[in-house]
Amino acid sequence: MADTENNIIQINVMQTSMTLGMKLGLYITLVYAIFVLSIYWQPLSILSLPLAIGIPFVAYFLLKRFRDANSPDFFPFPVSWMLSILTFLFAGMISCMAVFLFLKFAKPASLDGMLLAQIETLTQAMQQSAGTVTDSVQVEAMNTQIDTIVKTMEWMCGLSASAFTKLLIEASLTWGNIFSLIIGLLVSKRIRIKQQ
Repeated sequence: MADTENNIIQINVMQTSMTLGMKLGLYITLVYAIFVLSIYWQPLSILSLPLAIGIPFVAYFLLKRFRDANSPDFFPFPVSWMLSILTFLFAGMISCMAVFLFLKFAKPASLDGMLLAQIETLTQAMQQSAGTVTDSVQVEAMNTQIDTIVKTMEWMCGLSASAFTKLLIEASLTWGNIFSLIIGLLVSKRIRIKQQ
């Protein structure tokens, strides 16, 4: 992929980002699947958060591995950034499509009830901790947070599959753009002038 004599890098950005995006999208789909399974089986919830936090790290290692395999000496920031943006775009398309298909055709009827039951357990724990606080301002703030969490979860459970997927697409595009800038900076390599 790289011509070492002229230091020209030739990368098919779309094809590469589709391949990397497919790998990242499958990982994100796995994260979503483990989150859904953790609603039913509590021990899996230990894995949900680390796997979700690992998404930008997986993207970084995919792009770094591609860079090291194809252009270890020079990888400019614009190429790195564009590759990263498109990788997150294709990963978001794959994972959001999987979520839509799950919510539209395979969603168990008990999922919303289980999710609301877990939120109810969380709110009861928060209310118990609010009972130990003596400052009335802090108690009021905690009660407001509890009400906001409950209303938000009830609202999300009431969304249709397409409406929920639209929200997920917006979130994945926003976070993908933020992460792609950081990953693009970390993966890029400049030409180093050799001192003789």
